[in-house]
Amino acid sequence: MLRSSEFDHFASVGSMVAVVMRTYERPIMLARAIASVQNQTFRDWTLIIVNNGGNPGPVEDVVRVAKSATPCGDIQVLHLSERVGMEEASNRGLAATESDFFAIHDDDDSWNARFLEVAVDGMRAHPSAAAVVTGIYRIHELYRDGKIRPVHSEKFYLSEERLTFRGMIGNNTFPPIAALFQRRLLSEIGEFDSSLPVLGDWEFNLRAVLAGGFVYIPERLANYHTRTPDSETASGNSITVGIDLHHQIRGQLQKRWLEEPNIDGVNKGALSIATFAADNPNTVRRVWRKILAGVKNPLRGARAVWRIIRHIVSRLR
Repeated sequence: MLRSSEFDHFASVGSMVAVVMRTYERPIMLARAIASVQNQTFRDWTLIIVNNGGNPGPVEDVVRVAKSATPCGDIQVLHLSERVGMEEASNRGLAATESDFFAIHDDDDSWNARFLEVAVDGMRAHPSAAAVVTGIYRIHELYRDGKIRPVHSEKFYLSEERLTFRGMIGNNTFPPIAALFQRRLLSEIGEFDSSLPVLGDWEFNLRAVLAGGFVYIPERLANYHTRTPDSETASGNSITVGIDLHHQIRGQLQKRWLEEPNIDGVNKGALSIATFAADNPNTVRRVWRKILAGVKNPLRGARAVWRIIRHIVSRLR
């Protein structure tokens, strides 16, 4: 929900693509992220920077410099008076825009200059698709004393299979920076789940893929930046500095899904547990026990999990 005290001065803006960029006290990374949007060959975009409870001054300074250096595109800033979760920040940014498509561009990631051009063309060629996802480079970088230094990069593993419902059900298979979504999804399947501190993109993707499927473009046009272990903690990614929280929230989601009706005869929670177990065999017993704890009908849930595990094992064989 938009709070009138924060948005009375802010008129809803429209373009073909709305780019939502959440940020909090990382001006150096924010400047790089803004530049990657400004450098796009596709120009019909609006960038909404959601300052998630941080000091407004540094954000305004970065935006002012960015606009003067590269005067293209529409850049707006939403200053939230208090810090909210990542998904709520995304929802507020999206609520302030009108567009055909949208992307979530984290303030520490970047795009190749052709990302939006290629992704929009892909969406036009597949109008029934829910999203277009491109190939990804993962860039490991050192952050210290306000400076960023790339250490090395690698090709992020992704495939068409990992962008299907069954391919994504066990793990979050790609970062938000690689995806362009249909705006219609927000009315068809709902917005991001603001109750989730992490993995909100995974939960949204699993709903989105059932609404139209994802188109995969293998060209590596998205850059997923992660900090090395010896970087300053404040600069870290949620997946690296908050890995325990990711495991906890994955378990909560799987428990929620165990109570939902089956999809095509398969329980979503059981399939998620079994697929995660197949990818992470050393954790299968620990994960299974934690997820089944507190389930209304643990025997039914356990049987469902075991059926899926046997099926996956037989397929692997």
